[in-house]
Amino acid sequence: MSIKRDLLKEKLLNSKSFNTVYLVKEDEERVRREQMDLLTELLCDDKHKAARGEVFNFLKKEKKAVDLLIRAIGEATVDKKKLIAACWEGDLDCDRYLALFTQLTLNDTFEVALEAFTTIENMRKIEPVEAGALLEKVNTALHQQADPGRKVLASDLAEFLKKHIPNN
Repeated sequence: MSIKRDLLKEKLLNSKSFNTVYLVKEDEERVRREQMDLLTELLCDDKHKAARGEVFNFLKKEKKAVDLLIRAIGEATVDKKKLIAACWEGDLDCDRYLALFTQLTLNDTFEVALEAFTTIENMRKIEPVEAGALLEKVNTALHQQADPGRKVLASDLAEFLKKHIPNN
């Protein structure tokens, strides 16, 4: 099943939907929800597996689509792991969401945390100031962590962040 870029753009990033001033907040939320549901289906439903490359290419080119994906991750319950995996599998630019993925690595289920950490490892540009601030949170969480697997993950995250702080 081939998905045309124009169809993706029409369904996910209809300019009318993004440039419309909604008089009723519920209308805007309904449109965003429909877009997130479609994006989640395209990335998580196996019937669209053959078209994932096209979806990833679309996400790389459309900044607003990545923002929509991040919002879907924040609201997801069932498909969160698959949505996060799409970030690194699709080589998407999620650098500005380092804090979110750090929080997911430290606080979510182990499977979700592992996908979030993998996404962080694939980030290309990490600001030293942000890395330093997050390192403090990671070190605090590391000392409070009792689970051995999660402790190793938090330790790996701390080491990764240290590499992005000058003079460390």
